[in-house]
Amino acid sequence: MANQFLIKNTMQEMKALDSTEIDGLEGNNPIYAGVQLLGYHQKGDTPAPIIYHLVPVNQDPGPEDGGSIINVGTRKLVHTFETVIDVRYFGLRSGADYINDPQLVNNIFIHNGGKDILFDSGTDFTMDMGTYWDDGTIKVASNTNIIINGVIRHRSSTNGNASMFLVRNATNVSFKGTGTLIGYKHRRPAIGLNIYYKHFNRFTGVYQLGDYVTINSYGYKVTQLGRMDKDPSVADTSAIGDIFVLGNPANLPDESYFMKLELIEKKLGEWGHGIYIYSSSNVSISGLTLREFWGDGSAVGGNEDENNNNPSKMVNYHNVQFIDNRRQGISLVNCTTIEIDHCLFSQTYGTLPMAGIDLEPNPNKDSIIKVGKVSDVKITNSVFSDNYQAVAMFNPFKLETARIDNIYLENNDMRDNLVSNLGIARAGNVTVDRLRSYPTKIGSYSGDISVCAASFKMSNSYIQCDATYSTNQTNLHVINLSNTFTDLSLMKRFWVNNSELRGLNGTNQNFLNIPFACSDLDIRFDHVGIYDVGNCTIATGSTVTQLKSLSFENCYFRGYAGYLGSKTISMEKLDYINNTFDLRSRPNVVNESLINIPAGCQLSNIVRNTFNGLEPVLAQSDNSIITVRNTGAGVRTNILHNIFKNIGKVNYPIIETFGGNSTPTFVIQSNSFIDCYVNNYLRVNRNNHGFHFIANNLFTRSSVEDAINVLGTTFASGFRLFINMNIFQLAANKNIVAPGLYSGSVIMQANTVNHLFRYKNEDILGNATDLAKGLVNQSAISPDNALSPGADYAQSEVHGILIELRDLKTKLRTAGVLAI
Repeated sequence: MANQFLIKNTMQEMKALDSTEIDGLEGNNPIYAGVQLLGYHQKGDTPAPIIYHLVPVNQDPGPEDGGSIINVGTRKLVHTFETVIDVRYFGLRSGADYINDPQLVNNIFIHNGGKDILFDSGTDFTMDMGTYWDDGTIKVASNTNIIINGVIRHRSSTNGNASMFLVRNATNVSFKGTGTLIGYKHRRPAIGLNIYYKHFNRFTGVYQLGDYVTINSYGYKVTQLGRMDKDPSVADTSAIGDIFVLGNPANLPDESYFMKLELIEKKLGEWGHGIYIYSSSNVSISGLTLREFWGDGSAVGGNEDENNNNPSKMVNYHNVQFIDNRRQGISLVNCTTIEIDHCLFSQTYGTLPMAGIDLEPNPNKDSIIKVGKVSDVKITNSVFSDNYQAVAMFNPFKLETARIDNIYLENNDMRDNLVSNLGIARAGNVTVDRLRSYPTKIGSYSGDISVCAASFKMSNSYIQCDATYSTNQTNLHVINLSNTFTDLSLMKRFWVNNSELRGLNGTNQNFLNIPFACSDLDIRFDHVGIYDVGNCTIATGSTVTQLKSLSFENCYFRGYAGYLGSKTISMEKLDYINNTFDLRSRPNVVNESLINIPAGCQLSNIVRNTFNGLEPVLAQSDNSIITVRNTGAGVRTNILHNIFKNIGKVNYPIIETFGGNSTPTFVIQSNSFIDCYVNNYLRVNRNNHGFHFIANNLFTRSSVEDAINVLGTTFASGFRLFINMNIFQLAANKNIVAPGLYSGSVIMQANTVNHLFRYKNEDILGNATDLAKGLVNQSAISPDNALSPGADYAQSEVHGILIELRDLKTKLRTAGVLAI
């Protein structure tokens, strides 16, 4: 018969073995095969009974760890866990009545590296926080899998630093399961007060008078009910007891729109993460929910010393939910090769930056010169909803010490966030594909997408912005190219293709804003639909802006109320190629041209575009469809193969050119002007020098009887070449070209088929002179006088020929071909 086990109900009983029981476990033929432990704190509180064996006197398995190795007097018992260790075997208790010391979990790693640590389903553990950041933390060893199917909570504490799990200098670590990690964001007690802070819900306005809340790392008490519309302006020098009013009473009708807060506590800190990964590699987190942490749901960083840079590497988040965390869902600080896939980021609010994901290299810590880099990050198939910001990339440091580079976002959904969906400040290469961005709730300063990156490429995306939600609508942009730093040379490329940009309330909204100068920046839009945007597209106000090049190709504009360019922008090249401008639903027209080609632009091409349906509502001071301000030798503007149709009555021409004191070249060729009710189709302003090549343009007109000048009346000096001006169905024009108003060389080859230079029996062209061509008039038909010649010329035959020659000379004088 096999030896029986010595049965003990609890760990306390097992540790109290007497000498007789210990003797019964020793020797080659012991009385007991081992000690069978039925529970830890009480019988049955572990998943199953386990067996401990007495360690021989001459062996030392190591110090007690509370589960694998147990001290019994001067002897030790040992149990060898195979592959999976349930934390309850090390004394963790589940339930609200128990506060567990994280050391109970840390004990597992002492002798069980490389095994699976299990927090089983149906369990609810509360972990103590300790006093300092290192006290209340579970430190994960290399080659360990953490399986969480239950709930792990942080105890309410004034300690604002401790993370729940710390993976430091470790490799091959995974967190997986269906469980939840919960911080103490809503349960942190106010210092000196027997009351807990409650998180103010920015999005629903739910709070009560007397609540204690945390905003931007400060502690407040609500002293007046209402909805918070703005963050308080709080400086570090604010005194305890100061009162801050949120919102602007002058602009809102109801006092309930405001909340008054009394500052009761200084900075409260912003640490206390769920899973903190530091200088570690090959770490994965999948299936879990991380919520309500005082700092970040998770953070990834590493050593940042200039001579000892050790970032975290190969970190993967898959199918993780980050909900209601105070500072960030995920912070990426010093790391590379990060993958975030099929994750949810929601309700991130409490202390700035408050982003679902924040990429924030941090090289200048503790006054030590350090380096930090966040690179090779893929964010895919994820949802960002109800956060203060969705994704933020912020690098305030020198590029020599801090970098954000090679960031790739694919198939992400951003909706119902507060101020920004995608904010990028001084990054390297950023690529965005299949982004769906919906209106932010206030978006008062940066719009929904703000970009400052060396290379930004967006494709197959849908961006929607609505000025209705803005508290400062005059500054709202669908995309804002912003740079608040001095390094303006950073941006080199901004490309958008196969995407749709939409503004739901476009009167005061811009689809693209460039408020700074960057001489090396190449901007391209290709196959982009732009709908219902506002009154200033390229630059704000009179800000002088400089680019390298700007191009729109194969784009579609509908309901556009603004203008595509500013005369204050300087650039080398400007292209509008094969675009469609559907202007019929334009809600308003600003005092500016639709397309401005700025002075000094070396080459501009406006080719194969369609402009349809401009209907101005007010008298404008400068409302040409296209205005060319080229000056200087060597510059050239090509306006070719465009269609202008259904343009309403405007005081200014469709195309207007400004030259200078040098020789720019203007080519206006093969354009069609169809049913345009304008005073001037083309106009070259006075004192204009340069070469104009105007050829093969088609002008048609409906039956309106207004006086129309096809080529205007204010020509200036310079060479003009007009070829094949085809003009149909003009109104009561007397002059298409008034040649007496300019000087210089003019060549006109008019198409005279079907008497197109007379309308309603009036001359369209003026009479020709010895200096300028004009209308060739016809005389009455006269009979042929010359007879058919015989073998020898008779006198009557010669007389008839002379009569016809004199008649021809008279007709030529009448037509203005020969001088009188």
